[in-house]
Amino acid sequence: MKDWMIDFAEFVREELPAESAERLIGLSRPAIRLSAAEDGEIVVGRLGGLPKLPDGMAWPSLPGGGRPLSFLAELDCGQLARYEVDIALPGSGTLLFFATADARQHQVIYVPHGTAVAERPVPDDRVEVYAELPLAAVTEPTWPPRNHPALVDVFGSLEQAEDMVWHHVLDEDTGEVFEEQLQLFEDGRRDGPPHQVGGYSDGLQSPIEAVAAYAVGTGDYGDPAFQEEARQWVTLLQLAEDTRAGMIWGDGARLIWGIRKDHLAARDFSKVHLSVQGH
Repeated sequence: MKDWMIDFAEFVREELPAESAERLIGLSRPAIRLSAAEDGEIVVGRLGGLPKLPDGMAWPSLPGGGRPLSFLAELDCGQLARYEVDIALPGSGTLLFFATADARQHQVIYVPHGTAVAERPVPDDRVEVYAELPLAAVTEPTWPPRNHPALVDVFGSLEQAEDMVWHHVLDEDTGEVFEEQLQLFEDGRRDGPPHQVGGYSDGLQSPIEAVAAYAVGTGDYGDPAFQEEARQWVTLLQLAEDTRAGMIWGDGARLIWGIRKDHLAARDFSKVHLSVQGH
């Protein structure tokens, strides 16, 4: 068993019946959790600061030469390759993430290794400049939220997953259910804003896979076309609000970039889907 999976698997097997436990464990995915880098830690990217853009590339802006986008994050794919994750990131190069202040418009740029780049000053005062925060990484387990399409594939329906997993009663006297203990398990592991690459994102309303499948117009949970489309999508990056970088979008919002597996394999970041979800 993978090191990142051991604690989660042991916890689930202690709390759930064997069949339910093994199904949930089988659904777990490794994600790269990002946190503020401390002295001596490997830096795998950064929040904020100024972007290093390829020579000759214009600062990203809204279509038609509109408002310039703000720079949010840079990921060093070569450094991220040290960590296990469930998505096929490029083995080198960098990914740059830009968005408007309300995060409704965005752009993701892949810069291949060896490309001549230079730090670019902001084009005008409409650009939000966030404080630079170097990021370190660790691989951690993630599991599907209770409304994830993958649960339909494995349990047959969201309702069946509710009965077998989330609402499984652990204590008849108190009425305590598995979902409550799972939340405590997660809270005990979390330290700082939940930034991550890959894995199951922490969508506060809907999983990015479902959001993307709905956007394509493939029906609803359980429909074969919807389930198939949802399987094609993965989490590229999740950013949470982070006061250290001055990134506040309101309502505790999270920015979740999803990408189809075939587009990721082709290094085509022009069709990334951004979902903004708050409380």
